[in-house]
Amino acid sequence: MKASGFLLCLVLLGAPAARAQWGSDAKEVVVQAGKTARIDVYTAAGLNCDDPETAEAKLVTAKDKTHNTLLITGKIPGSTYCRAGQAALGYTVLVHIVVVDQEP
Repeated sequence: MKASGFLLCLVLLGAPAARAQWGSDAKEVVVQAGKTARIDVYTAAGLNCDDPETAEAKLVTAKDKTHNTLLITGKIPGSTYCRAGQAALGYTVLVHIVVVDQEP
């Protein structure tokens, strides 16, 4: 009985780290329409975005091939989500993108 309690503690203590690794906590990026923001997504490979009308997203690999950068260009005001990476391939980063109007 004590061994199962110990195992449960290990599982519960490891859950926050596993959740963060899989990108369940979105990073928020605010970008003006017509401007570009950059986010380092480490080794995340692959890209899936909900609304390509709101923002254009592109993954760019560093010259030394050690990490990837997500380039986000705002198109029209609104918000959307993009995920860099694929759970089946490892690390992912969820990004909440908020596009605001250009400053006058």
